[in-house]
Amino acid sequence: MARPNGRSPRLALRHRPPVETAGEVRPGARRAVPGRTIFSRAVSYSEVGLPWARSLACAGILCLASGTAEAYPWMIRHDYTGCGVCHVDPSGAGLLTDYGRSQNVLLMQMHYGSPPQGDEAPRYAGFMFGAFPMPDWLLAQVTFRGAEFWVSQTAAGSPGNPSVTATDQRFLWMLLDARAELKLGAFRAAGAIGYGNTVYTLPALVVGSDTEQLIAREYWVGVSLVDNEMLIRLGRINVPFGLRNVEHTSWVRNNTQTDINYSQTTGLSVAFDNSRIRTEVQAILGNLSIHPDSFRERGLVGLLDVTVAERATVGISALVARAGESTTSATPVLRQVYGLFGRWSPAEPVALLLEGDVYLNDVLGSGNTQVNGVTWLQVDYEPIQGLHFMPALETLNAYGTGGTGFGTWLTIDWYCLPHTDIRLDGLYRATPGTYGTTNTFSFLVQLHVFL
Repeated sequence: MARPNGRSPRLALRHRPPVETAGEVRPGARRAVPGRTIFSRAVSYSEVGLPWARSLACAGILCLASGTAEAYPWMIRHDYTGCGVCHVDPSGAGLLTDYGRSQNVLLMQMHYGSPPQGDEAPRYAGFMFGAFPMPDWLLAQVTFRGAEFWVSQTAAGSPGNPSVTATDQRFLWMLLDARAELKLGAFRAAGAIGYGNTVYTLPALVVGSDTEQLIAREYWVGVSLVDNEMLIRLGRINVPFGLRNVEHTSWVRNNTQTDINYSQTTGLSVAFDNSRIRTEVQAILGNLSIHPDSFRERGLVGLLDVTVAERATVGISALVARAGESTTSATPVLRQVYGLFGRWSPAEPVALLLEGDVYLNDVLGSGNTQVNGVTWLQVDYEPIQGLHFMPALETLNAYGTGGTGFGTWLTIDWYCLPHTDIRLDGLYRATPGTYGTTNTFSFLVQLHVFL
């Protein structure tokens, strides 16, 4: 059967792969149905030999894997209310500045003897552990993150049928990116090129297949103004919204589509940070990896983060984006997200991170707006430098479920060596569904190294 617009059905994905728990679709999300390929790629989805039913079921489980890029809102404990002093991205994450590399060694790495003296970082803080000194006009970084992943998920069965349990264990190649920034006077140009091997990295696809990809998460040109307090950029950029936390599968990042793993979009961004006020506004021009153009979202997104006390900030975020059609509707769709977030360090070993968002999905003209809500509360406790204990709680109120889902995270992150950390994540989630609650337990061991 042809779609309402007369086009023949083929297998389609939305602008990102499904992220629901296995056997369920996240309420408020658009379910993938027969349609057409929306990613530009060398091989059409309808032509590859990937067993899609199995892959999409596994995708829901694999989405529980933790973050793949560096972003540390808990640096508020060290009086860092802004992000641009340590990161090239003014809202945080990704490529580090020279100053950021220094602080990684001085403030984050565990020291086993006498720590470095003074404020001067050792040579090994530099690119490739200082083996290749960079000129002042160039920054470079190579990052790897890999993990071993275990998961068990039990979904309630329909009436008359037993519950179903699925388990999985596998190695995850989470991140392998090379990043660089060129600085010539006020001019800036930056980008990342990397390797991907899952459907989750297809939104950043340059060329490749479902299992072997050359990807580019970011690339942009810009100009720095007002004594480096303002940065104007044009290109593929991280979406400025909420906490820039590393847990990209947390509901506040995943369900709002504002994570730093695969939610980047092409746009024009203006950012300002004077240590008291931090703000970034982006005109969304759409993900250029999506075809045809009618599937691309266009709109506005931005955040405002204000320092309200010593080591405390409060912020607001908003996103409004419209697409001409989706994989479930040939009519325009509108997505809105509004949120509050905050960071507070009552004492140097402790940092509190919280966020609450409401996101709305609307097929224009249908008269039906799906309203959903998510929250996140994380405590970061660092009893000794380099060792972090990070429990977190999250909730999900999703349209159509009639209940509240909740998740608990227990994380230990050990910055054991220069440019290296080992992270353990235990996660339990209970999500309501049509026939009952789906219970998911997962455990992840990650190794993260950057050069």
